[in-house]
Amino acid sequence: MSEPNTRDSSRIILALDVPTVEEARKVMEQVVDQIRWVKVGLELITAQLAGEVVAVARSLGFETFWDGKPKDVPRTVAAAVREAAKHGAKFINVHADSGVEALLAAVANKGDADLLAVSELTSHDTENVELDHGASRNAKVLYLARMAAYTRCDGLICSPKELAFLARYSGRKEHPEVQLGNLIKVIPGTRSPGAEHQDQKNVETQEVAIENGADWLVIGNEILRNPKLPPRDAAEALNVRIAQAIEFGKGGQS
Repeated sequence: MSEPNTRDSSRIILALDVPTVEEARKVMEQVVDQIRWVKVGLELITAQLAGEVVAVARSLGFETFWDGKPKDVPRTVAAAVREAAKHGAKFINVHADSGVEALLAAVANKGDADLLAVSELTSHDTENVELDHGASRNAKVLYLARMAAYTRCDGLICSPKELAFLARYSGRKEHPEVQLGNLIKVIPGTRSPGAEHQDQKNVETQEVAIENGADWLVIGNEILRNPKLPPRDAAEALNVRIAQAIEFGKGGQS
């Protein structure tokens, strides 16, 4: 049996929040035995370097998440998703509040990738969501999760704060929302105890996120800019903690 902190069992998606291909390669080479998934985001996409980074990642054996978050009319969203899929990304995301038609268009153009619906950014607290949308953060995320399930998206991106709330609907004994429960839960916004939150306002520890149903944890700063550990060691320490949380959860269900 492989050790729980090997890359094959890691639940971490490393956010490659770096400005150059060279820096991305250097980081990936450091964590290649600990992490299998990496995310390329708007910084690399806007610099027109994301395709090259994805190619490097694939050459090193990584799976990739193209974090473009398009929010536009259906035709434009479909085209953005189609182009991302051409690079071989396995996860592609779109803003769920682009609407049902845009999500349907994205699903139709995702190819072999899994499409993730972004519900609400983790930097928005519930008061801001209420001002913008007239509903609580939990209510908006549930609404968008249902939209994602209806349009046959493969997964949902939300903060760790909403996971337990969503489980009230997908995990209930009578009339569970099966499609909602089947969504892959990809969760940014986790932090180790004592770690700085930066601009995140909906934070839980990695253990709480796993306990509440996270499938994948998107982690960047705690690996890339850890003041105490180099990237490889930081990733290993997180893998160990996450694996322990998974085992604890299994024990609690037996």
